[in-house]
Amino acid sequence: MKIKILVLLFLTASCAPTIKNFDKYQKQFLTKSKFLPSQENLDGKTPKIAVFPFEDNDNLVASQAGLAKSMAANVENILTKNKLATLVDRAVTEKLAKEVQLAEMNKTGAFSGPQVADYAISGVISNASFTNKYTDGSTYINPKTQTLVTVPPSFTYNSEVSGNIKIYELPSMAVMENIEYSGSDSRKENVQQDGGVSFGGLRIGGNQVDGAQRDDNLVRKAGEDAIIDIESDIKNILGQKGYILEKRTFENKTIFKISIGSSNGIKHGDKIEIVGQFESENPISQKIEVEKRVIAQAVVTNLIDPKSSWIILDDEKKSSQVRLGDVAKGKYKKSQLRSVMKMGKALVQ
Repeated sequence: MKIKILVLLFLTASCAPTIKNFDKYQKQFLTKSKFLPSQENLDGKTPKIAVFPFEDNDNLVASQAGLAKSMAANVENILTKNKLATLVDRAVTEKLAKEVQLAEMNKTGAFSGPQVADYAISGVISNASFTNKYTDGSTYINPKTQTLVTVPPSFTYNSEVSGNIKIYELPSMAVMENIEYSGSDSRKENVQQDGGVSFGGLRIGGNQVDGAQRDDNLVRKAGEDAIIDIESDIKNILGQKGYILEKRTFENKTIFKISIGSSNGIKHGDKIEIVGQFESENPISQKIEVEKRVIAQAVVTNLIDPKSSWIILDDEKKSSQVRLGDVAKGKYKKSQLRSVMKMGKALVQ
């Protein structure tokens, strides 16, 4: 099984581009977009985000495990790890949560309180469960070694958590995204005996110790698994935007400089989507409207500074379409390693 997983990892691994001889790349003219970013946009100010404790819907398993707070902390960990946000103080967050909830109940469509955050994230736990399963022990002769093998009785514990999170833009309270999540975790332990003697499935004397009726840590791990599973979704929505700054060419290769770097969480091999804004005339109203279109896909090279990095397009032919000031934003997918590990876990089960 391990060999199969390693082979699959090797086959699915992608090679991140490395730029050598950067000094030989010559600067090229770039057509300007009509929609150049402001200085504030270029500065790339990290947004303030308030993460509310999740609603547990009076679910006993969730309540006992403190799942509402732990899952909110899992979301905060993703935001800070990926440098997506400056977290709002918890005391302020609790007050803001009540005011946002009130605004939702009154259906005002907007939040009129002080602007303490740019975005807010709330979550609902629709299900949290814990189960245990007893498996009888057994004794058998290994046909190869002709030795007696004893498999003790065991308990398998499983926890599953599911629900959804909402990401709001403040103060409009517009829901940017509603993301469903689900996660699980399990563990196994041999049945303990209080006195007596046990031979595989045969027990002489003593009392069998009952399995655990709850495991709060396992439930919290299932919640953490659920949030980690949607990390790429959160990054796609809240990932910081950069802008095309420069174009260089050498030996039929074209690279572009963008205004986000390591301080924004950008890493070698990250996928980048280049988005342009264009004016078009509405055929009915004949008014000029602005539409956004994906121009090209790119990958971050090894040339990364704190506030900038260089990217290379997947399709060199599209380099002529990229303009000064076009948006460059991260495009994230679920970790290949995580997907393979989940696949391996399912096969083992």
